Parts: sequence; C-alpha cells; structure tokens
Amino acid sequence: MKSEKAKNVEMIKALKHEVEIVCQHPMQTPRDFDWLSDQLGQMGERLSSTTLKRCWGYLPEEVTSRPHTLDVLAHFLGYYNFNHFVTAREIDNGPSSDPVLGKSLNPSSDLGMNERVMLTWQPGRVCVIRHLGNGMFVVDEAERTRLQPGNTFYCGLIIEGEQLYLNNLVQAGQRPRTYCCGMLNGIHFQVITNEENS
Repeated sequence: MKSEKAKNVEMIKALKHEVEIVCQHPMQTPRDFDWLSDQLGQMGERLSSTTLKRCWGYLPEEVTSRPHTLDVLAHFLGYYNFNHFVTAREIDNGPSSDPVLGKSLNPSSDLGMNERVMLTWQPGRVCVIRHLGNGMFVVDEAERTRLQPGNTFYCGLIIEGEQLYLNNLVQAGQRPRTYCCGMLNGIHFQVITNEENS
C-alpha cells in the first residue's frame, strides 16, 4: 500500500503529464513556462513562470508545490481543483460506478479513436466533437456557437450539468486559448453510437 506522500507525488506527476499533453510538448525551456503562464492568465489564473519552473523541477530548488499551484493546473485541464483531479483518477482506476461526480466522461479512458460526442448548452448551442485520442478533440459540427468545424482542443473530463473548459483551443488565425462552454447552466453530453453515426 502506497503512503499518502508517495500517492501525492504520483498524482502531481500525472497532473504535469496531462498538462504537457495539452501543451503538446514537454515543459523543458523558459519559453515553454512563459507560454503556459500566459495561457493560465487568459483563464484569469495567475501563476508565474518561475512558480511553474519550480513545480516541474526546472529550477534547482527543493520545493513542494503549493496547493494553489496544483489547483490552477488542474483547473487548466478542466477539473475543479487538484482534489477533483485525484478523485477522477481514482474513480477511473476503481469500480465502474461513479457516485461522486454523477454522469461524467473521461475521454482518455471512456472514448476510442474517432468516437463522437454531442454537446449542447444554452441558449441553443449544439456541437459535435470527435475524439482524436488522449483527450484531444476536433469539432465536426457546430451550431450557434463560436466553435467552428476543424477547431481542435484538449479536454480531460466532461461532467453533465457543469461548465466545460476546452483547453488549447486552436482556431484559424488565433493563438491557442482556453474556452468555456455552458457558463449559464452547464453542458449536456451524449456519446453518439455507431448506429447514429451511420
């Protein structure tokens, strides 16, 4: 049985790995950390590139990541906070029931390549997204939303009735950014079955 400290170290490592998936490359240079700090700033979160360097062990300082730092990174991935990230991973590795989060979808474990999901939110927004693997999606169809077919983004978790954060959203002519769907009353989702696809 792992100690709490060992489990925490493992979860922090997993969190940083998922952030690197969103960024589409490892955090290795000062420019990488500056870029991530800027992305977080666009979400209304403040983490300096120096804090991020410490978290990744880029600076030769023995420091433990503060809870606020971990919460911001988890939020960047679409989770409420670091504890929510940990809980979601434990549920994925545990029984198939989902009593804590209700109806949720973890793309990395619940969706195969090219599986499609319909998202709806108020007022009258509809978007069909296709899973490219590892939580990366492309928009296939979109109605009454700023999202457009061909846009790509990363999403670590989709929760029924909650806001949905699309991270590293790439749209033509714009820098990658974070986008929130369902700010009024959350989103609703439905996995499109093979019969519906045909």
